[in-house]
Amino acid sequence: MVRIRRLLAGLAASMLLLAGGGTAGAAPINVPWSPDDALDSEVSFESGGITFHGSLRTPVGETRGVALVLPGSGPIDRNGNSDDLQLNTPAYVADELSRRGIASLRFDKVGTGRTGLDGVDPNNPPGFDAQVANAADALAFLQQRTGFGPDRTTVIGHSEGALTALRLADADNAAFTHIGLLEPLAIRYLDLLTAQVNRNIDQAVAVGQFTEEQAASSRSRFAQAVADIRGGRPLSTEPDPIVDGLGLREGATFLREADATDPADLAAALPNTYSSFLTCSDKDLNVSCGQVDNLRVGLEHTDLDFAHFANSSHMLGELGPLPADPNIALAPLPLSSEFRDAFGVWADGL
Repeated sequence: MVRIRRLLAGLAASMLLLAGGGTAGAAPINVPWSPDDALDSEVSFESGGITFHGSLRTPVGETRGVALVLPGSGPIDRNGNSDDLQLNTPAYVADELSRRGIASLRFDKVGTGRTGLDGVDPNNPPGFDAQVANAADALAFLQQRTGFGPDRTTVIGHSEGALTALRLADADNAAFTHIGLLEPLAIRYLDLLTAQVNRNIDQAVAVGQFTEEQAASSRSRFAQAVADIRGGRPLSTEPDPIVDGLGLREGATFLREADATDPADLAAALPNTYSSFLTCSDKDLNVSCGQVDNLRVGLEHTDLDFAHFANSSHMLGELGPLPADPNIALAPLPLSSEFRDAFGVWADGL
């Protein structure tokens, strides 16, 4: 079980802010996301031999649709939180949906919350394909529980969850017609990870932590690890602080499966009957608006609502005039007003 937790932590690091290993500058707090906790009902469903636990959020008034809300990478629970970070991104999204008459389901992924590690084979941890299958079963449970069909069903994914949502749209056993991609993983997984690693190596050189020779060697070893993962080959046994720190050895299967498809290709394959919501932010330190533009182009044939933010963090926190700094971006922040306004307009039209 320790091996699986290490894998989950490594995958979390692969999609969180890597600059200097930055953590929140303020002590995490449990930010409330609903004026009435009774709006959440505890639910569970089965997928791949594992019992998943989650929250079904219902509106106060009439329910006019449903949504599955998928969080980002790593060991974060149904609310987007971990032991170290309390950011509540999926919970905030569920709250905004509830305000607009849309019920939603969010659930604890494997290794988190009440789901935990029960039923998981420690010698065969689940990969990304299993994560997509879990989301498909969650969607089926939501539709069966509420009675809403595909035309009233939305899937919303944040960060890595956006890739899960796009893969879900490509699956034969999932049916929905609205998709929200929030600060999404917009290029191939390992390409994004490489870009993040190279950026942080550049920063290490700039502050004198790496020499140019050390930087070149680190880039070369990381590039070889990426090539080996894509080729299905064993990674070098030579210790490497970046490869080992990101859990690439333990996470090779997950990463190879997640990297197998370009998100832009999945977006382009969506039926033109879909409505879609896509966001990027100038202050997102994980995914650039230039990268997200690949998805924007791929979604142009759908009924697309694209929102370009100036002051939202990757976690959809309100940065306002604060700089795009990892210590600030991972601190507890209120929900971005830019996101709330744009998302509200789209959700009202569902």
